[in-house]
Amino acid sequence: MENGVVLTVARYAEEIMGREGFRYASAVVANCKMLALELEVQEDNSETIDTEALVLAGYLHDISTMEHGFHDHHLKSAEMAGAFLQKIEVPTERVTKVEQAIRAHTTVFPVEQRDSVPIEGRILYDADKLGRLSGLAVVTSLIEFGARYPNRAVTGDVLTAILRHIEERFVELYQSLNTAPAREMAREKFGNTLAFLDGIIEHLSDATPV
Repeated sequence: MENGVVLTVARYAEEIMGREGFRYASAVVANCKMLALELEVQEDNSETIDTEALVLAGYLHDISTMEHGFHDHHLKSAEMAGAFLQKIEVPTERVTKVEQAIRAHTTVFPVEQRDSVPIEGRILYDADKLGRLSGLAVVTSLIEFGARYPNRAVTGDVLTAILRHIEERFVELYQSLNTAPAREMAREKFGNTLAFLDGIIEHLSDATPV
């Protein structure tokens, strides 16, 4: 499926986002493909997935963040993606699907509303979030806290509070996944991460400031 359009879009995404950003986008694309395959073989699945639109959205879903940051990046990225795809003459119907998927990829939809969201958008949301349910995400959160509060002493109580907040966020993130394949893929990783967090929290009572 790696046709000329997909390769052109991948090169564009790498040029805009740089090596690290493109590496993350590529991981999201890989998750998109796996989830699409799992959904397509399910007996009760009646929805047709535009896999090419999904892959294009995976590469382009964060392209605005380098210049504009993450505030409302789903809207700006959709706008930039649409403009680029039109420029390389991608059919209008597919451009619309890509834009819809990107706009949906940051939104948590209630269970009763999920079927109203295009399937490509639900898959992209899940593919993007799967990478955030790991121990690496915990480390990233702690680094971000340190960068935000560089002069704050991290006592055992402070670290416990931070980790409990991360744990709550992980539970919410897991519960927000739209598709059964995503929940299945995340289950073991999610369980391991929660066990990791619980283990750290349990042993923090005697921690000293660092």
